[in-house]
Amino acid sequence: GFLGFRCSRASHECARHSRSPSKAMLLLYTCVGHTLPPRALRGAAHGAAYARPLDLGAAYARPLVLRAAQPPLLLLDEESGDINDGGISSVNWVTVDASGPDVEPTEEEGTSVMPLFPLGAAYLPHTTPVLNIFEPRYRAMYNDILFNGARRFMVTNVEPETGALAEVGVVFYLDELKEVSEQTQDRVKYIGQHRVINRVRLRRVLNPSVVATRDTYLKAEVEVLSDSDQQEEGKPDEGLAAEEAAAEELFVSLVDAQKSLGEEPRFTDAVKGSLSFARGTSPSDRGLWGTIGLWQQFLEQRTQVLGQKMQREIQSGVASYLSDNSLREDLVNARGEIRLQDLPPELIAEIEAIQRRYRGEVDALDGEPGSLRFQALLQSDSHRQRLALFCTWLRKEQKRLATRKSLQSLFSSGDAKGEGEGGAPDDQS
Repeated sequence: GFLGFRCSRASHECARHSRSPSKAMLLLYTCVGHTLPPRALRGAAHGAAYARPLDLGAAYARPLVLRAAQPPLLLLDEESGDINDGGISSVNWVTVDASGPDVEPTEEEGTSVMPLFPLGAAYLPHTTPVLNIFEPRYRAMYNDILFNGARRFMVTNVEPETGALAEVGVVFYLDELKEVSEQTQDRVKYIGQHRVINRVRLRRVLNPSVVATRDTYLKAEVEVLSDSDQQEEGKPDEGLAAEEAAAEELFVSLVDAQKSLGEEPRFTDAVKGSLSFARGTSPSDRGLWGTIGLWQQFLEQRTQVLGQKMQREIQSGVASYLSDNSLREDLVNARGEIRLQDLPPELIAEIEAIQRRYRGEVDALDGEPGSLRFQALLQSDSHRQRLALFCTWLRKEQKRLATRKSLQSLFSSGDAKGEGEGGAPDDQS
């Protein structure tokens, strides 16, 4: 196969994605001995689960992406041992007061007005998200941006506990809109293909009353953000180039460490040739944003693997229980399904214990693909700051792999010693 996997399914998956190098580069090994098809970068192939707009009403604080509340983001300077925020002490949020009056835009230089679409995820620049549109207010939004020719709107993250909006979001530019009402029995009106073209700061919501009424979509005044360390053309920053090279070396060392330890899942060697830590300018030249997208995809795969292991353990526990016990037939439907709350209390307790254990594993890995750390990257003022933040994640993973290697060596030496002590006794005759 394209990436030289050792099993037939890997070769099949690789061939299936070989026309799309961005997807083929990150086929990952899993704990069941084959590869899972790689998911597109966040937003690129998400259906309704990721495209559902959040209601800005009573249910507004309900998170779309399950994740733990994040503390203020602090970075540890490993050399000095001091805590610093690396320029980002926390993600900034904007609270929308539904009782406040609607306002006019300031029309300050550098600002513009566009629709605001709150979604429970941090979309990365230069990606190509697909959204399924079904709510009437967002159907109207798409009609409006097509009619006025703007074809763009702001997408921003949502704080899961309070429903506040992230101050920094991105601009979606609509490339293609397909009418799919007939095929979906009007459950979905449009499927939109977009490009993420800019980072923007939310200056103000112009019609906050919509939060309560939900009669139409939000409108916002925004300003486009650019990196504070953007260099003039023809004046490269040699120091920044050295930092980018060091970051790439760190990433490559992680790929090698994953391989030597047999991590599941892990990056393939082929990914080394596709890495870029430059600033990035477009979907075809994503630079650091593309590498961050690969990392986010890896975290998604790793979370999926843990989820699959959890499901198998739960299924095994249920099967073991049913081998000695029976369920009331009236609780089982025609398809052989039963609701969780209808299971016996002791079985529910066992399932919940398994879920808590795996949730603890995910938390210990500090690898939530929907983590607010990705929102912090969007908020970064400069490419250098973004690069430094990403490297702290890589170094933390590097430490985890080094610890695992040490434990692996410790147990291996212990096993070898045990085998030596337990060998056949000397011949005394």
